[in-house]
Amino acid sequence: MSSPSASVGARAVVLSDRQGFNRRWFAPKLEAVYVPRNDTEAVAQIGEAISRFGRDVKVVSGRHCYEDFAYNGTTRAVVDMSSMSRVGWDEGRAAFFVEAGCENWTVYRTLLNGFNKTLPAGSCYSVGAGGHITGGGYGLLSRLHGLTVDHLSAVDIVTWNASSKSAELHHVSAASSSSDERDLFWALQGAGCGNFGVILRYYFDALPDAPEFASIYTLSWDWTAIDAQSFADLLAEYAEFVQSLPETDFSLLKLMHVSAGQIGMVVQAVSPAGATLLEHRAEVERRYVEARTRFGAIVEPAPLRYPLGGHPGWTTSVVGNDSVQNVTYLEALQTMNSSGPNQFGKYKSAYMNKGFPSNQVAAIYHWLHTTPNGVSESDMSQSLLQVDSYGGAINRVASTATAVPQRDAIMKLQYQTYWLNASRPGEGAQPPYDVQTDAHLRWINDFYREVYVEYGGTPDPSNDPTGTVAGAYYNYPDNVLGTHSKGDVDHALWLYFLDNFRKNPRNLVAVKRWWDPADVFHHEQSIPVV
Repeated sequence: MSSPSASVGARAVVLSDRQGFNRRWFAPKLEAVYVPRNDTEAVAQIGEAISRFGRDVKVVSGRHCYEDFAYNGTTRAVVDMSSMSRVGWDEGRAAFFVEAGCENWTVYRTLLNGFNKTLPAGSCYSVGAGGHITGGGYGLLSRLHGLTVDHLSAVDIVTWNASSKSAELHHVSAASSSSDERDLFWALQGAGCGNFGVILRYYFDALPDAPEFASIYTLSWDWTAIDAQSFADLLAEYAEFVQSLPETDFSLLKLMHVSAGQIGMVVQAVSPAGATLLEHRAEVERRYVEARTRFGAIVEPAPLRYPLGGHPGWTTSVVGNDSVQNVTYLEALQTMNSSGPNQFGKYKSAYMNKGFPSNQVAAIYHWLHTTPNGVSESDMSQSLLQVDSYGGAINRVASTATAVPQRDAIMKLQYQTYWLNASRPGEGAQPPYDVQTDAHLRWINDFYREVYVEYGGTPDPSNDPTGTVAGAYYNYPDNVLGTHSKGDVDHALWLYFLDNFRKNPRNLVAVKRWWDPADVFHHEQSIPVV
């Protein structure tokens, strides 16, 4: 433990400060933790931290980053935003506000209970708003209401002035008098994660009303009843299904590894404005029967025997089993919570504008039946490819309106693998546990590479004349796509932001160069200054 007198603004470091939610990530050299409680403390502490530790300062909200951007061997100080965790209505600015230290659950509960409002954010209850919102967060209401950043009206952010070597607080919006501030606000709508400064607070002039009711249903199929052809037919049918869904509905197809025994689909349907409970229930029951018949013509559904894993939508109980579960919206938030337990994990992502080509289907089927050397088949039972429905309101926003350019996708994919062992904090990749880690990483990276082999091993739209793939998602970072240390970070950032990265007149590199020319806010996939 470091000395309590490490600095005036910092507190002593404890073991839990060193580790992220993903147990792979650990900061062994952490010396100081800053926990600001208000704007004044934030400016002072961020200024002190950067003056002392430079780019070795990292910022955390919920600690859920999929890669080691905050917790790694170079991290010496952390600015922990968890004490700035208010949600409410700002009379002076006539807007709702969410502070960066809030977790999703706090945001949902406060907006719902206090104002009957909601935000189309993710279902993982403990994910921090600080990174989730600014990374273009999405969730089970996004087909109905768009991305989190589509509702954003202003941001309070602390930046670093390289000339005066001081921290500065800015309130930026699309209405800012300065064009540089307007550009910064645009960049924060999807690309703010550790790139330009420390976000303190988000503002929303208006938010959607929370739905009154919600219904959840599940379809599941035994792997023993599925062969390569029926698997291909299921995926083709799902691509058609997501395009026919009403925008009130969001589906998650969980293509579990064969060792899990089953694959499954979860659908959440919320009530449209003005619908009565009876009307809503009758309509969802009708759609459930229709979906069951539609997919049952390919493979007969089987009762769901085990909870379905994966983020988002980690279901900790067997819900909607052979029926529709009708609940309040608050109950739906609780039921579909998907943070899951602390484990080791690796993730990859892709956007799809069209259904799955046959070669991708074959690769997916193959890798879901593959167990890598070094682990038992049962160790793969939490590994999966999750295919989320997308589109709707998301796609009614122009590709250049925010930093998030993917506005034509019909599906969003997340490749996931999880493992657990008895290692102590920070030792999960050391012998003998490294064998398990290497096996999982090899499996998911080879899986992904083979699915997109015709595009060069990634979902790169510049190598896809068919217009099927549309890059990857910044809030699901994947260091294999490219990093600063490997010299290929531009490839990763192109996949995340496409022409918004460098090419368009308003682009992220230019914004970074203006606001952080010293590249203080730096991580392996941060926006470069040149």
